[in-house]
Amino acid sequence: MKVHILPLEHIGPYIADQVTHTASAKPEALIAWTTGNTPLRTGIYRELIAREQANGLDLSSCWFVNPDEQIGIPRAHEESYYTYMKRHFFDHIRHSEDRRFIPDGAAADAAAECERMEQFIEDHGGIDYQLVGIGINGHICFIEPAASLPARCFVTDIADVNRRLYAPLFGGKLEDVPETAITFGWGTVMKSRRISLVAVGKDKAEIVARALLGPITTELPATLLQLHPNAEIVLDEAAAALYLQAQAEAAERRGARA
Repeated sequence: MKVHILPLEHIGPYIADQVTHTASAKPEALIAWTTGNTPLRTGIYRELIAREQANGLDLSSCWFVNPDEQIGIPRAHEESYYTYMKRHFFDHIRHSEDRRFIPDGAAADAAAECERMEQFIEDHGGIDYQLVGIGINGHICFIEPAASLPARCFVTDIADVNRRLYAPLFGGKLEDVPETAITFGWGTVMKSRRISLVAVGKDKAEIVARALLGPITTELPATLLQLHPNAEIVLDEAAAALYLQAQAEAAERRGARA
């Protein structure tokens, strides 16, 4: 994997460059987005909106997919990922809603919704570019640590550590936080032609170091990106700190043995 360490304020423009290149090379590209704090802290969506509004980026022919949604809340819910994407991105660009797929957390049959998402991806030739973050427990999308991981989109339990993190968004009541979610399967992720994982802040430093340097295991799903032929990791200095420390210590040990 390529690892890029950039100032925080440079990450949004860097990712926007990757999206711009993808859309220019293939106007009908399928692009997979992500939610959470990282796109907001880095300004990824703000940068893309500014470029699109300045006519420097044309996304109108692209297809969009979001990999996950919490089950049990309607799309209009303040904390649904459908609402997140509209608020922070979709409502500010020229793009038709019929060219997007965000799973419906209120669908009567969640398993069927998973299959609809897989079919959407297959119908549009597979994912050309996927933007992801990393959870505090190493999850990608909502693919939580487990003894084994499904290959196709599936319904997953949301790990307790993540539900506790989300509780403040639901009025501080853990019982109001959804317990399950629809998400990509690991095979769905690995078939993406290019992946950018973005992580920022000191709170992500430990899990980033483990994901990049630790053994590959489904118990830390982000480690599986070590196997992807075209994945890059984009970090600010705070998120990269323990990774860089481990790299320096390893170099020092090699020098001592020489």
